[in-house]
Amino acid sequence: MLYSPPAVEWLAGIGRGTMGAGEYLSRLGGLAWQTWRALFDRRGAVVVRRQAMLQLVYTGVQALVPLTVASVAVGLLVFSFSLAHLPVDLVQSVASTVIVREVVPLLLIFLVIGRSGTAITIDVASMKLNDELRALRVMSIDPARYIALPRVIGVTLAFLVLQIYGMLAAIFGGYWGALLIDLELPAYPIEDLLAGIAHADVGLSTFKMLLFGPVVALTAILHGVSVERSRREIPIVTSRAVVRSLLFCFLLNTFVSLLADE
Repeated sequence: MLYSPPAVEWLAGIGRGTMGAGEYLSRLGGLAWQTWRALFDRRGAVVVRRQAMLQLVYTGVQALVPLTVASVAVGLLVFSFSLAHLPVDLVQSVASTVIVREVVPLLLIFLVIGRSGTAITIDVASMKLNDELRALRVMSIDPARYIALPRVIGVTLAFLVLQIYGMLAAIFGGYWGALLIDLELPAYPIEDLLAGIAHADVGLSTFKMLLFGPVVALTAILHGVSVERSRREIPIVTSRAVVRSLLFCFLLNTFVSLLADE
């Protein structure tokens, strides 16, 4: 075997990594395109709607308790600091910018990926190992319509619902919790606090939810169908799905926030 200098091996590693990333993004884009096309297929609409609602209940409704705890805790930290160290007239902007635009979306990223992203990956991987996906194709049933589309719709709707709830829980719970813990903090009318939240920040946060939902669901599904032979692969693909979903969502969150500030 010929000796390869370290620099050559380093460049070869970069090349292999670039090609692997390109192939992965190509597969993710292909899955997204198939799901988008399946959206306009009217066959089996009742089944798709039912599965989407089940996904919404699992991802959204069953996540209300942990989201409440996390939102109140983070809101408590934000308001305790802002009321104690910032002028009162800046509290509105802090609540609008920090909580609505950044804190709640980041909380939802961790919560939804940790609960629903992992569950989707395991579910789809089990379907593939049990030959359920192959059975759908044999019966001329599009897996993108009956597997991917309901999960994308359900997760995206759950993000939108949880965004509104998490925002209110962080603002009300954090504000009143801060006042109860430290009675010397300056009082601030809660009506003025809500009125000071910019509609642009709410719209920006909503736009992030519309991006996060498909990214989380499609990434989980793509890794679920990547299993080949054994159930021992499921924990591996699940951990990869979590890491890559987090990476994609963090990059999207940063990109959208920076683009909105320009």
